[in-house]
Amino acid sequence: MSRDVTIVGYPFQPTGMAEHARSTFRAFQAAGVTPRLLDVSDANRSFDPDLERDFGPHLVTTLGEGVNLFGVNGDEAARVIDKVGADAFARGYNIAYPAWELARYPRAWARVLDRFDEIWAPSSFVQAALQDAVSRPVHCMPLPVELKLSSFLGRRHFGIPEEAFVVVFFFDFASFADRKNPGAVLEAFERLAARRPDADIHCVIKSRGGRDMDEAQAALEARLAALGDRAQALYGDLSDNEIKNLVRVCDVFVSLHRSEGFGRGMAEAMAMGRPAIATGYSGNLDFMPPGTGLLVDYELVPVAPGAYPQGDGQVWAEASPEHASRLIEQLLDDPAEARAMGARARAFIAENYSLKVMGRRCLGRLNAIGRA
Repeated sequence: MSRDVTIVGYPFQPTGMAEHARSTFRAFQAAGVTPRLLDVSDANRSFDPDLERDFGPHLVTTLGEGVNLFGVNGDEAARVIDKVGADAFARGYNIAYPAWELARYPRAWARVLDRFDEIWAPSSFVQAALQDAVSRPVHCMPLPVELKLSSFLGRRHFGIPEEAFVVVFFFDFASFADRKNPGAVLEAFERLAARRPDADIHCVIKSRGGRDMDEAQAALEARLAALGDRAQALYGDLSDNEIKNLVRVCDVFVSLHRSEGFGRGMAEAMAMGRPAIATGYSGNLDFMPPGTGLLVDYELVPVAPGAYPQGDGQVWAEASPEHASRLIEQLLDDPAEARAMGARARAFIAENYSLKVMGRRCLGRLNAIGRA
């Protein structure tokens, strides 16, 4: 069986789509199948010893003739098919497994996805968008969320105050800052800081990309600086182990995204028993039922021109920083309930999004199509 499943993607990059491929690989392993890995990145990979150990031995240079699972987005699919070779592509059963973040999927990209045999969607939100655009069957196949730490790093490693109540958010400028909306997280924290000048609270914004070349980054830095020792920025590429530990040492993960295809940051926080506060819209709704996290009020607004690819005529959510601020304050003032919520979140993710659960789901789908 291990010869018959090939995962195609970017397994060594510090991106959401890379984690998409890594977590899918681990899910198959947990279900007793070790897939082959085909790295289709055009960039040289940076060296992360944990990733090299876990994934390096499984690299191959060609597609298989069984199931090929492509963890790439619709705008990249044509390039990747060319890279692996149209003849090799034609010999396998090909599944596209893209991310997407708006309610309507771009028609031009959908035509490329129609070259695949079927499509997997990481959330019901993405499934609905894809089903309206493609002719192939679309199956909701959520991504597994089960974290593997190679070592435990404390707050001191990141320069975070030991005793503070810590709010964390991270994002990648390459994923479009307008969509990730870090400014709203800062506004929520600023409102809380103004109301509670003596509270021992701290905000960490982790970003990659954009530094020294983006006005949005400069504005973010200025606002963080204005908060003094109650806030800090972290930049650049952290190791896979570091980014997971950053979430582990926080008290709450806050995402006021305008839209998410899945919402891995929130899900990973929950998997580590940390409460998540998030916009009550898009992919994260699948794994944030009542009692496991706190959803922020929002209104749907038009996507601004140029704010996101293929965003013309589309809408996304504008979360309320004031409501988010009050929810952070609620956890600050009731640490026992914050801990209880984190425990409920961890239990929900473990029961529904573990590697074994999602691995069995993947194999179940392959069985249904006669490929397992």
